[in-house]
Amino acid sequence: MIDPAYLQALKATAETALATALACSKVADQLQRELDENKYLSLDEAAAALGSISADMLKERCINGKFRHGTHFINTSDGKRGNYLIKLGAVRKFFETDPAKRVKPINRAS
Repeated sequence: MIDPAYLQALKATAETALATALACSKVADQLQRELDENKYLSLDEAAAALGSISADMLKERCINGKFRHGTHFINTSDGKRGNYLIKLGAVRKFFETDPAKRVKPINRAS
């Protein structure tokens, strides 16, 4: 016959292992979300991820200086026509900020 105290200890160990596994899973999910937010995405991918914002609007904000190069986007083109990649987390943070407090456009005329 198995000692009831041993069975109780085994059950407690199994419950602790399960709780630890669930906690690890939550941490892994959070880390993956953070990693995804720091990826550079194409204009179409970023627009799809953001929902109600079009790729054209994102591109316009890259061109007109509302988004900052290196913070919100990068331009991978060496030519006249830009190829913009959007940093999803930075752009999401931009839109979550009160419009009155957002970054002012850069004057590109000079």
